[in-house]
Amino acid sequence: MVTSHRGYTRQHPENSLAAFRAAADVGADFVEIDVRHTADDALVLMHDGSVDRTTDGAGDVSALTLAEIRELTLDSGESGNPESERVPTFAETLALAEELGVMLYIDQKTDRWDLVLAEIQGGAYYDQSMVRDSLETVAAMSDLDPDLFVMPFVEDEAGFDAALVRLPNLRIVEVSAVGPRPELCAIIAEAGLKIQQDVLGPADIQASLGNYKAWKGYIDAGVWLPSTDLPQLLAPAVEQYNATGVFPESGPGDDLSSAAR
Repeated sequence: MVTSHRGYTRQHPENSLAAFRAAADVGADFVEIDVRHTADDALVLMHDGSVDRTTDGAGDVSALTLAEIRELTLDSGESGNPESERVPTFAETLALAEELGVMLYIDQKTDRWDLVLAEIQGGAYYDQSMVRDSLETVAAMSDLDPDLFVMPFVEDEAGFDAALVRLPNLRIVEVSAVGPRPELCAIIAEAGLKIQQDVLGPADIQASLGNYKAWKGYIDAGVWLPSTDLPQLLAPAVEQYNATGVFPESGPGDDLSSAAR
């Protein structure tokens, strides 16, 4: 399993429908998205608190209405390709994910999780929508919907133990750390849970040069769902690992000059 971080941003703007289509095309199983609420309580996709970096507009997402945000055009970002992509709504993204057959890794950037929960519950892609947030927040959501697919982030064994106690239906946790954590991963795996961890930044940069050893360290530690900016490279490497039990130490590269963001 592989998560494409904010979609396939080598070709399209982050958090855009085009980036999600491209991620599915190169073999991503999950697409990571960032969800925020607008001034009129609509849910849109935006990583930052403001629209300044990723659009041709300015202002905080929570201070703009949906209509105002829909007038904006997403910047091309690292792809460098001219785009006419608009900021997608959460509802549009749920519908596209169902069409593409990719699962959603929903990184909540809003404290209006009640809106997120209602949108997920009201759609047809409930079982394939995974909500990532603090233990406190996903536990509050799970209190209202025990079957909701949630993923708290943990930093150590104590945090994992707390998650197990608070979330009896827990299936997966994020290991919030830079670099492999084999000891913590072993504890999580022993409890029968899956592990997500970001392999962004240094590991992706090494892989962009054809050196997959850093990626291999995460997979060998037990990471089941790595999140990357290079799904077109990581997906076939994980496929090879699943087939042979050995993750490759090298492979094709790709220029990733902005991977350290």
